[in-house]
Amino acid sequence: MDFSYINWGVVLPDLLDGFKNTIIYCVVSFALALMFGLLLALMSNSQHRWLRGPARIYIEVIRSTPMIAQIFLIYYGVSTILFNLIGSNDYVNGWTAGIASLTINYAAYEAEVFRAGIYSVERGQTEAALSLGLNARQAFRRIVFPQSIPLMIPPFVNDFIYMLKDSAIVSVISGTELTSKLDRWRIAYGSDVIPLFIVVLTLYLVLSLPTSYLARWYERRLRAAL
Repeated sequence: MDFSYINWGVVLPDLLDGFKNTIIYCVVSFALALMFGLLLALMSNSQHRWLRGPARIYIEVIRSTPMIAQIFLIYYGVSTILFNLIGSNDYVNGWTAGIASLTINYAAYEAEVFRAGIYSVERGQTEAALSLGLNARQAFRRIVFPQSIPLMIPPFVNDFIYMLKDSAIVSVISGTELTSKLDRWRIAYGSDVIPLFIVVLTLYLVLSLPTSYLARWYERRLRAAL
């Protein structure tokens, strides 16, 4: 296959810029999704219905609707609302809408990971902590949650890998990640773009494979420790 007709001196730096932006999108979005997901998990486990109900509704709605609909709603809907309220929609762009949509979507899934990890800790651990004089909040913070973290790391890593691939959807709102860069050069070169697809797929593999290997390595160590 002939790669020589493509001006790689221009194309490759642009693709690498998209590669860098994909990392930024995912690292920022996943960190926010973890924080929001933990809040949702705590609300879901609350004894108060006014906390538990909205959290469960949010999780089920987000998990049951397509991400592309969510990103369009954020990009076009929120920008319209802001324009009507303050006369400007400058705060909604490919970066803010992309990070917000990835965060909102993945927070629902990370909330379920948190819940599963917390429930995986034996109830006897909480009972033992309470018998030693700790209150429920102290037992959760000092006993239950620290023991659940190692069990949650493998699914978190898997979800991060999914986010690396799902971040391609940001290209539909003019985000500047890797897939949007590919689309730009696909239009520019037109007829024969297979070399471009090969390079971009390779860059996605560079992102995903080391992370996947790290997850499997950690799981093996975790199982050996347990």
